[in-house]
Amino acid sequence: MIFPRGEVVHKNLSTAYTDLSALVSTLKSEGFSGTIEIEFPQVKGTLFFGSGEIIDAEAREGVEARKLEAQEAPRVLLGLSGQKNGMVSIYRLPPERVAIVMKNLQNEIVFKGLSTDFTRFEGLLHKLREDKLSGFIEVSTKDNQPMGVLFLEDGEPVEMYTQPESGPSVFGRKSIPIFVETVTKQGAVFDVYRTRGGSPKKEGAPAIPLSRPQSKVEEARELIPIFQDILSRVEKWVDGMTHRGTFLKAFNRARMEKSGDYFFLDPFSGEFSYQEGTIRFTGEISGKDFAKGILECLRSSLPHLEKEFPKNRMFPLKLRAEIESCLEYHKDGMKVLGIDSELASFFQ
Repeated sequence: MIFPRGEVVHKNLSTAYTDLSALVSTLKSEGFSGTIEIEFPQVKGTLFFGSGEIIDAEAREGVEARKLEAQEAPRVLLGLSGQKNGMVSIYRLPPERVAIVMKNLQNEIVFKGLSTDFTRFEGLLHKLREDKLSGFIEVSTKDNQPMGVLFLEDGEPVEMYTQPESGPSVFGRKSIPIFVETVTKQGAVFDVYRTRGGSPKKEGAPAIPLSRPQSKVEEARELIPIFQDILSRVEKWVDGMTHRGTFLKAFNRARMEKSGDYFFLDPFSGEFSYQEGTIRFTGEISGKDFAKGILECLRSSLPHLEKEFPKNRMFPLKLRAEIESCLEYHKDGMKVLGIDSELASFFQ
């Protein structure tokens, strides 16, 4: 499975100077929830923590990457403590997100290497719904870059996360229609797995709910892939017509202007950043206010861009057409997330 990477706590720590057993003890005492990725030449694996307890593990060893049994994996990984030729990375995730992944660790392949060149993704979902399959679909780009994982219960999509090139994985069941639409339009390769039984609960492990009501903060997080795609497309078009950095300069000026109405846009707040096609957001704001802020900022950047090229009369028209095209592309996804009214008022 493509495991979700949450908020980075530590990344690529060398075991030459990191004591793995001491690290695990510290995380237990802190009530840590998330994952520890462990990589040695002979073994690679992940420890899953929930509220300070190791609740499961996944590991592979040898040249052929043989998957270890569920009971064997944590013992082997923890047994690597003291060896100096490994790397350790730590990612923080909410306990309920860890539980979703843990539930699907024991699985078997149903379909492998399906491609949208020959298989309709929506048609596959319809078949899995008829078969009442419980498991997950692992989705990658055609050049084998991970896109995300869609979880199914009795054939119905119930949760998913997307895996951006940088930053934490983005969870959100409301984003499922957007994900399906993106896979259909861009093309992808996917593997389908069926869950086998389920991981036995470890002695003393805490009970972890598999879901919770979605908070306003999570609503904003779900919008990140949409606005990341919109901003990166517009940036690519503007910089292609002008020179590198033109769009970002105008966008950052607009952020300063709108920061009085939307505090998260203030560069000094440290809550929001956009750079090299990637949005990073750590603030607490509703999805609608997040969308309004970004759209207002994008709209306010237009006059700044137009002033850069006063003699090019076609530039403003082409720019607005490009932005409208980007917004139209995500119209259905925004409607699902309840921000279509903000989209409709963009050019009013």
